[in-house]
Amino acid sequence: MNASAGPKAPGGADDATTSDSASMPRSGRKVTTSNRQSPRKSGDERWKELLDVSARMFADRGYAATSLQHIADELGMLKGSLYYYIKTKDDLLYEVIRGVYWEGVANFRRITTGPGDAVDRLEHAIQGHVRYLIDNITATTVFLHEFDQLSPGRREELSALGYTEQLRDLIRAGQAEGSIRPEIDASMAALAVLGATNWIYRWYRDPGSRGPDEIGRQFSDIFVSGLVSPSRKA
Repeated sequence: MNASAGPKAPGGADDATTSDSASMPRSGRKVTTSNRQSPRKSGDERWKELLDVSARMFADRGYAATSLQHIADELGMLKGSLYYYIKTKDDLLYEVIRGVYWEGVANFRRITTGPGDAVDRLEHAIQGHVRYLIDNITATTVFLHEFDQLSPGRREELSALGYTEQLRDLIRAGQAEGSIRPEIDASMAALAVLGATNWIYRWYRDPGSRGPDEIGRQFSDIFVSGLVSPSRKA
């Protein structure tokens, strides 16, 4: 997704925009920004509040249109006080994205390596991913919409976690055991599943006519029915 300008000294400009590109992310456990603090600030309630407010403003206004001054005003604090916690606006974006992404990947891994054959695990993975995206809609909106605003090094760090690879390997495991059609390109199928599910953040509105669990079941039915082998259906 996108790159940020170089580090800025405390008190310097905070709204440099970015450019470049990269890739992108769920599972069953809700994660809030309050659980995603940097280890060195663990237990600092003001830091948790800063992450929550930043996530909400980046989601509502967009990263480029949100300044550190906007965030400071929302928190009722001086802009200079933010530099106790971060050096740049990019630091805030990274912390918001890092937390929801790492938790999402960990949850996804627990599901894809759980009990059942590959088809069972694929159904649970899709449903869990949908549930996770919706439960964490603010942070995942920031992640999916603003990922390319991170600096190149930070994008590379997160992309290396291999979300797509986990799903691809699960599909390949299904092909090896005969439960998933062998002619399917596993990498393309993984990208199709993640591309469709990740797009939920663009149209989901709560409350809606369908809840997260119903949406997850619909998505898993659509995709799994196209992947499962005839012998597994029988």
